[in-house]
Amino acid sequence: MRVRKSWWLLSFSFLASFIFGQSPLPTTIHDAVASPAPQIFAPGLVSGPANDGSPTFSPDGNTIFFSRSTSNWSMIVESHQVQGHWSRPTLASFSGEWSDSSPEMSPDGSYIVFQSTRPVTPAASTDQTKPIHRVSNLWRVDRVGSSWSEPTRLPDTVNIGHSIWKPSIAADGTIYFTSIDEKRNKRLYSSPYTNGAYQQAQPLPFSDGTFSDVDPEIAPDGSFLVFVSAGRLPDDQKDHLFIVLRKADGWGPVVPIRYAGDEKDGYSTDDEPHLSPDRHTLYFSSDRALPVDFPRTPEQAKQDFKRLESEGWFGGYGNVWSIPISPWLQPEHGGESGTTK
Repeated sequence: MRVRKSWWLLSFSFLASFIFGQSPLPTTIHDAVASPAPQIFAPGLVSGPANDGSPTFSPDGNTIFFSRSTSNWSMIVESHQVQGHWSRPTLASFSGEWSDSSPEMSPDGSYIVFQSTRPVTPAASTDQTKPIHRVSNLWRVDRVGSSWSEPTRLPDTVNIGHSIWKPSIAADGTIYFTSIDEKRNKRLYSSPYTNGAYQQAQPLPFSDGTFSDVDPEIAPDGSFLVFVSAGRLPDDQKDHLFIVLRKADGWGPVVPIRYAGDEKDGYSTDDEPHLSPDRHTLYFSSDRALPVDFPRTPEQAKQDFKRLESEGWFGGYGNVWSIPISPWLQPEHGGESGTTK
């Protein structure tokens, strides 16, 4: 959930260094993980000169949907992998009329849930004086042949307020999401899907509003959850990635995910985590920029200028990066096992 993508979000606040119901974050866990180097994803196509959110994948890994945005609105686009190359993104059939973002495809590929500010009850097209009530809610489209159905709003058991964001879907249909309340507290919720209906959403126990927790990404089998938070790291108010593993009696400790170049005093803002179809790779959106050593030769300067003109990932726009997730799926991080089912 990138702040510069969503003008209605205010800055996060650093309030405390304890997690509700848990001990303080272990300071040695990150040191025990070999920090992988992030890789830019599809430069020039997905990671280009615009602000791009991380993609959600079809089950076969050959289709992606992701957000492409300006500073105050966004749309959902899609791309297809053909012979090992990603196609130039095109506008998704269900997006563009309103500001839409954060698409999440179900693990079986049969539907997509996404965030939208489209009106809950559209005003009649002939009534130009009636105001349109718009909120940030979650909507769903179902696969119909090679296309998608008209968007339908998820029920109030999921859309529990006026500021609901970034969904994630488990294989059993449980939906995870971000809710921002009237006091601007940001928490993670889940709503089980039982007997064909979403049940009343409840907050996750490690997300009590003390920190700014957003952008959940659940493993299909529910064995771990990656999310974004601000305020959990000492003296650092930016958004960073975290992971929590499932235990027999609930959830393990919250563990930071730090990568090479961001281990200490990381300057980047990271958000919108998504898992690859095989659950081995974590994709995320980040405004990180590649370091440049000075002085530059005339030829290097020309190449730098060319890349600034065409490649947003070089200059620090919000683009897509990836790292392996396996280093954090180990029992010592609080879960029952180091693999997913």
